Amino acid sequence: MRYLFLVLIAIVSVSTLLGCGCEETVKDSPKEELALEESSETQESESSQADDTKQVNLPLTKAEKRITKKPFGIYITPSNSSISPEPSGSGRRPERFSGYHNGIDYEIFDSEINTTVNVYAIRAGKILQKKNVSGYGGVVVQECKLDGQSVTVLYGHLKLSEVKKSVGDSLKKGEEFTVLGDAFSIETDFERKHLHLGIHKGSKINLRGYVGSESQLGDWVDFVDYY
Repeated sequence: MRYLFLVLIAIVSVSTLLGCGCEETVKDSPKEELALEESSETQESESSQADDTKQVNLPLTKAEKRITKKPFGIYITPSNSSISPEPSGSGRRPERFSGYHNGIDYEIFDSEINTTVNVYAIRAGKILQKKNVSGYGGVVVQECKLDGQSVTVLYGHLKLSEVKKSVGDSLKKGEEFTVLGDAFSIETDFERKHLHLGIHKGSKINLRGYVGSESQLGDWVDFVDYY
């Protein structure tokens, strides 16, 4: 009888130990899953923050499809330009510039020649200049940061009367702040309807649209690298 009693005690003890082990395993599993979820969320958050300086807005809708004539860095002369000469007396100017294009020209689609084409700020920043400039027509220059570096952004060939902000006002990233100027008008300095976007490194305003040597392109930013 005593032997049977001892066997029963041993069985109960083993069952209790096994039960505790199973219970501990069940309790730890949700904790481990929660830890993994929190770790994943932290990594995603850190990744998002790390990429924040790379986040830009495109200046026109479908911008990537509009770079068809003058990308960044192309060497242009009146003889090799893709801009077709216009008939004499039309008021339309043929290519009159030479040099390495230090910005990007975003062209309009055929259906947009007589429609409003909105222009959007590529980053947040203050307006430094808003005026009519030879070679561009309407110009807005904005200060902002890319990759933590100060730059000035030139938006050229704009309809100044539609610019909704003044010098000293700030633009938000993605804010629609004006429209493209009408083709072959004073708003575009009698150029075709398009947007010239130039980004110069540093805080000094530089209105040039071309530079004389390829090495000088290093003072400018190819915006395509950011999208």
